[in-house]
Amino acid sequence: MNIYRPQKPYQFRPPKYSALLAPFLLKVSEIFYLRRRFRLRKITETGLDAISQLSAQGHTILVAPNHADHADPPVLVYLAKQRRLAFHFMAAREGFEVSPLHAFVLQRCGAFSVDREGSDVNAIKTAMRILREARHPLVVFPEGEIYHHQERLDPLNEGVGRILLRAAQKLPEGKRAYLVPAAMVYTYDKTVETSFSDRISVLEQSITWKPREDMDTVERIYRFGGGLLAIKEIEFFGEAQSGNFVERLSALRNRLVARVEERHLTKAGVGSIPERVKTLRGKIRKQLNDPKATISDEEKISLYDDLDTLFVTVQLYSYPGQYLRKDYNIDRIAETILKLEEDVIGHAKYPAPRNVHVNFGNPIDVKEFLTEKSMNIRNAVNPLTKLLSERIQGML
Repeated sequence: MNIYRPQKPYQFRPPKYSALLAPFLLKVSEIFYLRRRFRLRKITETGLDAISQLSAQGHTILVAPNHADHADPPVLVYLAKQRRLAFHFMAAREGFEVSPLHAFVLQRCGAFSVDREGSDVNAIKTAMRILREARHPLVVFPEGEIYHHQERLDPLNEGVGRILLRAAQKLPEGKRAYLVPAAMVYTYDKTVETSFSDRISVLEQSITWKPREDMDTVERIYRFGGGLLAIKEIEFFGEAQSGNFVERLSALRNRLVARVEERHLTKAGVGSIPERVKTLRGKIRKQLNDPKATISDEEKISLYDDLDTLFVTVQLYSYPGQYLRKDYNIDRIAETILKLEEDVIGHAKYPAPRNVHVNFGNPIDVKEFLTEKSMNIRNAVNPLTKLLSERIQGML
């Protein structure tokens, strides 16, 4: 999960796809990222032929996958290359701000930046232009964040459906717009299980606990999670709270987002935790980056403290309370430990080989959807987003 502490005003990075450079960059990505960093041994797909055929016919295509892992974009690029497709991506600004080299590579592979907390007009216009030109399929991750629980889809951003519906309004005669749900599922080699105990020990030691190697793995993870939760409760409220783990987890994230809302909104926010956090981040970032605003050092520190509180809120939201106690498997345990390593230690490595399968679902014809539902562009956004969510979740 990316922490949100940008110190500089946002600069839009447009796509600069290079047919000459892209194959070389993709080969480097395959060797150094897919195979070595992400430990991907086998990459397979179903349904990509349909996208290839629609693209060859000049139709508009927006691919909307779940966002399960850091490897998602290079996996999709790798698969597209097999069909001589050049997927273009709407990608979070943070990826471009890692370094000039990162920005160069991303742009030459067809990616462009988006400020997820602001009203990024340039990103929206670029997305609509790519969709209307229909030279390349556009990929947008509607969850907007990597939560590392691939079997559970999080609330989708309605902006994805809104952009496609608007682009579909001005297509040439005979051209159609399609929304393609996609499900990305990663599976670990069974050898990953041998890494669990040592990695949890490192996590336990990071908060000065003695490793409990005698405990069941799942119960050990929940014990550690409970310890982290108590630490956060003490940090924000002075003492650990009572109740079961799920109740405390939900209560803490709701109290944290409400605390920030009291400072920046005239009334309590509505919607899911990610939606409320997005609204607040947008307001705070606008204050921090407004060149005309006069903000004291004390006010600036307070605003950044609020951003940190919102980051903790999203971290808490990203841990489903019963994810490991209901139908758990090795893959769920592996991705949970990886996420804990990222959040607690600050970095994580994939400890064992993995496979990934991408299921591209049946394309949703936007015109047919509108006709069938007797809807127009304005009132179709929510139903289309709901259908997309159902399709993706059904494939996970």
